[in-house]
Amino acid sequence: MTPISINDYLNKENPWTARLLGQTPFHKNRNIQQVENEYNLDKYAKLLDFDFPTIEEYKRKEFEQGGLSMDSQMVISFGENLFQTSVANTRNHYYHLIKRKVDQYRSTNLCELGCGYGYNLSLFDDNISGGEYSKNAVQLGQKLDFDVNEFNYYNENDYDFILPYTTVFTVHSIEQIPDATVIINNLEKQKSKIEYVVHFEPTVVAERNSLLGLMRNKYMELNDYNRNLISVLKQHPNIEIVEMQTDIFGLMPLNSSNLIVWKFKH
Repeated sequence: MTPISINDYLNKENPWTARLLGQTPFHKNRNIQQVENEYNLDKYAKLLDFDFPTIEEYKRKEFEQGGLSMDSQMVISFGENLFQTSVANTRNHYYHLIKRKVDQYRSTNLCELGCGYGYNLSLFDDNISGGEYSKNAVQLGQKLDFDVNEFNYYNENDYDFILPYTTVFTVHSIEQIPDATVIINNLEKQKSKIEYVVHFEPTVVAERNSLLGLMRNKYMELNDYNRNLISVLKQHPNIEIVEMQTDIFGLMPLNSSNLIVWKFKH
């Protein structure tokens, strides 16, 4: 990995520079139709056109459709530090982090909400299940023999498939929900089944005060990504935050993951 400066990253060749400065108009309305178009009808529908024998081949094709081969160079972040490295190296760091932290809080059963077609589930062994909004991703996940259920964060009854003694985790899924209140309220109705919840999620972090941190918050706003996951958890009287590391890793430095582990007080 090669260290780079923020000036190397946010220069005039990066379209996000002009967007963040307000020179180029940009704003999304992240409603259910936006998610339907961006993921179900575009990203996952395209993957269904292929018939690969392994989930790894689908993941590689997903990156290729985004313009990235395994040898391509990309900019990632650890906290405030930026690096240029290959897609292959990035993936190794990213999925190792997910597996290590989820295993640390693993219960008998494991459930990922917003699991796509199940790639993160493939990092683990038995007693795994997932829920996913995009019907094309559900179809692909079931084709690959993963227990992927149709799931909508906004529908209370969709959480019923969570089994007792479960660790729930999410990876860049709640980012699609601007207000996390509905998710926490629906999870609370399942609290007797849930041991831990582990998030790898971008969100607004009120305590950010560096230039990069402020731009990360602005990026969330312009994309209409999640604004309040951390504040909702902190203010909930029946939730204990077990571990939190902000901006632990960024596949894209402006959209970096925060690690948040919590549980319901019993």
